[in-house]
Amino acid sequence: MENNTQFIDPEETTDIRRYIGFIFAYWWLILTLPILGGLGGYYYSAQQDPVYEAKGVVLVQYRGSGLSALGVSDFNRSEQLAATYKRLITAQPFLERVSDRDDVDLSINQLTSSLSADIVRNPPLISVKVKFVDPDIARSVAQAVSVEFIDYAIDLRLAEIARLQSVALAQGLANVQDFTAAQFTAVDSLQLLEDVKLPSSPVTPRTQQNTLLGVMIGVFLSILIAITLESLKDTVRSPEQLARRFGVSSLGTLFRWSSTEVEQGILVLKSAPTSGYAEALRQIRANVQFSTMNLEGNALLVTSPGAGEGKSTMIANLAVAVAQTGKKVVLIDGDLRRPSVHRLFSTVKREPGLSNYLANMGPELKDIITQSEDGDIDVIPSGPTPPNPSELLGSKRMNDLLKQLRNEYDQVFVDSPPLLPVADGAILGDQMDGAIIVVDAFGTRSASLDVALGALRRTNVNILGVIINKLRTRRFGYDYQYPYYYYYSYRQYYGQPEDSSKRSGVLGVPARVLGKAAGVFSRKNKH
Repeated sequence: MENNTQFIDPEETTDIRRYIGFIFAYWWLILTLPILGGLGGYYYSAQQDPVYEAKGVVLVQYRGSGLSALGVSDFNRSEQLAATYKRLITAQPFLERVSDRDDVDLSINQLTSSLSADIVRNPPLISVKVKFVDPDIARSVAQAVSVEFIDYAIDLRLAEIARLQSVALAQGLANVQDFTAAQFTAVDSLQLLEDVKLPSSPVTPRTQQNTLLGVMIGVFLSILIAITLESLKDTVRSPEQLARRFGVSSLGTLFRWSSTEVEQGILVLKSAPTSGYAEALRQIRANVQFSTMNLEGNALLVTSPGAGEGKSTMIANLAVAVAQTGKKVVLIDGDLRRPSVHRLFSTVKREPGLSNYLANMGPELKDIITQSEDGDIDVIPSGPTPPNPSELLGSKRMNDLLKQLRNEYDQVFVDSPPLLPVADGAILGDQMDGAIIVVDAFGTRSASLDVALGALRRTNVNILGVIINKLRTRRFGYDYQYPYYYYYSYRQYYGQPEDSSKRSGVLGVPARVLGKAAGVFSRKNKH
């Protein structure tokens, strides 16, 4: 049996979601500019005086063969006459003649600006158009112009015939009547088809058309500005961009959460273990485990291109996540310049630490290792800031320390300084088995990530991938579709959390609420 099942291309669905997401991201711009454009078009139309157009239609016929049927040559000659008459209608001599009529209240200048003529072919017609603010004047002038031009054309033809007769008599031609008979056939070549009608509605301003044009211009400008603004946001916000542009894989994404929580050292896997943020960290943990299956060692470097991108908080939460699988984990604060790991654990002090040990200032390894409050991971703080951090991190003593820790622990995490400001990260990377880069979705520039990847690739470290941090929730996955879908699926599965106005938590949910959600889930499991 033939299978008629239709499959939906996920890439096509992603593109559609991105287009819709683009509209939602800049809805305020796409909505505001068309409205302003429409209002501008309407206001422009309202400021104009209404102008009416009256139209008279004059038929042009040439009968060169007398009263017989019209031939092809007659039609051609009629078209030529129509073109000539069109020019004569707007010529100064005729306009002066029209302005002298008693039923025409317009001056020559007004006639010049309001009168126009067009040619309509098959049959040849002259469309006499008069535009004026008063519909009665426009109709009367159009009627007067049409009638007067017929008389004007006849007078021109009669004058031409009289001139030909005079020339023929002066030259002594005997058959003057036969010579001029053909000229009389064209005397009656113009005819007004019908009286000019009074215009019922103005032709300008075209309020509806101007309003619609303003809206279209607003839509065009809004899309152009939105695309320009989006192109200026040259940051790393999607796994597709990582693979396509940088050739590295994404290890996962996390949403933005408040700096207050970071300063307080909140570890989400402990404070809200069933939150969406904790689940995202567990997914990152799984991706890291898959990426390290073929590595010979277990020492991983976590770094970032610049400062303030969340690598220290990320590595602390990731270390807790790995420790929750039953592995023995040690976390080393290798940022000897601006350390922050010790702030994330209440039981960890900055000194003594790594710099004391590397400078061989007395403490042994056991003296600088501190357990976290739950005893699940061991932490080696940075110690005091040394005058030569790069030399200490690249020393043989650091290399020997890593070898010893690889043997004693299942997983070794090292937090390093950012790659761009100093060379410490690259120096550490040369001693690591793998490296993970953390980027700020709305802060890390693509060029910065490119330079950071280049610095790591010049070492012997295996770049496992990139973690996209500090994403913002947006509909239809414009920034990244999976977390949005996952977040709402998570809410449907675990229930709707309550509101709180004190903290801005993960995925846009306050941190305290995440704890309540965890409690709700625990009570459900008890029942």
